[in-house]
Amino acid sequence: MRRAGLALVFAACHQGQAPREPLPLQCAEDRVGRVLIDGGTRADVPELAVLEGTLDDPDRTDRIVKVSTDLLHARGYSRAQIAVERQEGCGVELVVHLDRGPRFRLARITFETRSGDTFPAKIRYAAIEDALGTVNAVGGSFVADRLGRALEGLEHQYQDAGWLDVAIDRADATYDDSAGKVSLTIPIRAGERYKLGSVVATGGRRSTRAAVIDALGLRGGDWYDGRAVRERIEVHLNVSAGSIDLEAVLGGAK
Repeated sequence: MRRAGLALVFAACHQGQAPREPLPLQCAEDRVGRVLIDGGTRADVPELAVLEGTLDDPDRTDRIVKVSTDLLHARGYSRAQIAVERQEGCGVELVVHLDRGPRFRLARITFETRSGDTFPAKIRYAAIEDALGTVNAVGGSFVADRLGRALEGLEHQYQDAGWLDVAIDRADATYDDSAGKVSLTIPIRAGERYKLGSVVATGGRRSTRAAVIDALGLRGGDWYDGRAVRERIEVHLNVSAGSIDLEAVLGGAK
């Protein structure tokens, strides 16, 4: 006898559905509801755009404004400026006013030096280059803040090489808006370069003093080398016109 089969057929009736509306933003007085960009796009200032939904922290926002400005400068917008305005809305709304200005590339860097300045030119240029040569280098972007810090480091290199009275002035930037180029002139007043007048050791035994002087590897008449002196031993410097006397102080009996 054949068994009766049972077949189940499901039929679904699809009714037209109204499009869903986006969920309303959860507004809170202490949170950033929206970030509005005036004068650009969110891609120009992504560090500020991502603040939507975060706690409103004016100090943090100010720090991010500085970071965003520096990044725009590094991309070649040397005159870029950012200002943030707060307004009421869904929580706090940040209105980012962006003025990128024209884009520039460094066409020339000139160090204005005076007679007697024999500091290696290659080291000067290497000292101010940043971001693997893409910032503050010919063909790269000009970022004034980074250049200022780099020039302070260059001053220390000059001093270590014997130019103790060096003064490096602020760079003078000349912009060519039509060509999108900027040229830098950096004045350097190196002054006199100092030599070692004498190298003596006091304290300790005679053989120890002789060994210390030999270990220093410095002799009277050599150019002053600040890095070498710091790496080897604690010394006292006596600076006179054009020369420096080194006195190494040792412990123990004479």
